[in-house]
Amino acid sequence: MDTDELGVVVGYDGSPSAGEALHWGAAEADGRGVPLTVCHAWEWPHHEWPGELVPLELVRRPAQRLVKAAASWVARHHPRVPVNTLTGRGSPAALLTDLAAGAALIMVGSRGHGALYGMAAGSVSGQVAARAACPVIVMRGDAEERGAREVVVGFDGSPASLAALRFAAEEAYRLGSPIQVVVARSERHRDTDTQEQRIQAEGLAWNELTGRQRACPELRASVELVDEPARRALLEAARKARLLVVGARGVGEVRGLLLGSVSQAMVHHAPCPVAVVH
Repeated sequence: MDTDELGVVVGYDGSPSAGEALHWGAAEADGRGVPLTVCHAWEWPHHEWPGELVPLELVRRPAQRLVKAAASWVARHHPRVPVNTLTGRGSPAALLTDLAAGAALIMVGSRGHGALYGMAAGSVSGQVAARAACPVIVMRGDAEERGAREVVVGFDGSPASLAALRFAAEEAYRLGSPIQVVVARSERHRDTDTQEQRIQAEGLAWNELTGRQRACPELRASVELVDEPARRALLEAARKARLLVVGARGVGEVRGLLLGSVSQAMVHHAPCPVAVVH
């Protein structure tokens, strides 16, 4: 498949969390005017039948039926969205990460069926969020159940947080939600982490938002300086969030880490869907 045709990619295994990813991903594809690609990775069984190999079709066909059923749901509820289906042998995280190079967005559940999804704290979602070349939304919590409306984004003035802010503004506009920018203290108490620097970050955030509001006057925005560590501040703000957006890394993150400590904490602990923007 031509990577230009991938659009929004959803990792789907039939679990409730993957179902939420499918619903959100289809709406994203519809709003962006791009295709939706529903994919599922399968692995060869760890055991064989006595005296013979497991026939390939016994493993591949259920995967194909699964993604076709998902595609049928999308066709009924989002008839304007072109839908691709894709199955492949191997790790779900590896498949999604490979597809990310040609995707606009990856959608993945925080928990799925089977051992691959059952490992520590949703290892598939964590690996994809850390390694994907495009933005990744990990479905966590139930924003609709909580009546949450805001798109919350963590901002510290770094290039990663600026990319996150831009993504968050686009999502807020598409969802018709207000955007709240949270400028918090660094996780590490350093002399360089001053109130003055947070005020500078606040100014940078408003510069970006003001430019957006000129083009989209209906975009409602606020910027909040919080005198708390970023993890605590973002988890608190996420309680009223429809979506929490973070950059893959921020100021002060250890060089070489695939996913910053704050972003990683949000992927594993936030009470709402989390977008990680690289």
